[in-house]
Amino acid sequence: MDFTEHSGTISSNLTAVFASGEIFPGDTEKLTRFLTHLPVRKNTAIYFASPGGNLYEGIKLGLYFRKNDIKTVVEGASDCASACAIAFLGGTDRNGKPWRSSSSNSRLGFHAFSNPGDANPNSDQLQSVVSDLLSYGKAVDAPIELLISGFATPSSDIYWVPQNDVCKLGIKLWSVDTNAFLCN
Repeated sequence: MDFTEHSGTISSNLTAVFASGEIFPGDTEKLTRFLTHLPVRKNTAIYFASPGGNLYEGIKLGLYFRKNDIKTVVEGASDCASACAIAFLGGTDRNGKPWRSSSSNSRLGFHAFSNPGDANPNSDQLQSVVSDLLSYGKAVDAPIELLISGFATPSSDIYWVPQNDVCKLGIKLWSVDTNAFLCN
């Protein structure tokens, strides 16, 4: 994943980081190093544009966001899918409450995990990954509906969260037409 300063850093209260590309092992440490070179501000937000990548690194990123009170955003006609969507769920405000935002022209997608390194994982391995995902979901206060929808969607497909469900799931929805939150 590549990390750059997002053009959204127009406020003395916000450090905005644009995170794009595939998620690889080591990206959490890469982000940590990147943030040390930016000014410390009251709020930090990660703006995603990613097709996904390594599931466990997505979990690690999400836990990092949760621990460090980092908000997560998908905006500007961007997609955040697979491991990116898992990381997105870690978005948290300075009060330790979930803080995730999508825009009316972006998409958030979930699907069942896959294991390209092992074409035939056994049931114990599968159950271990499900357990890890459920434990992560609990740790970041993720809507269980998203995890269920992900498990129910084949890894070769994507469940794009319908826009009319975004608010129901506790995700803030920014309207690009009205330039305001439709729900928050």
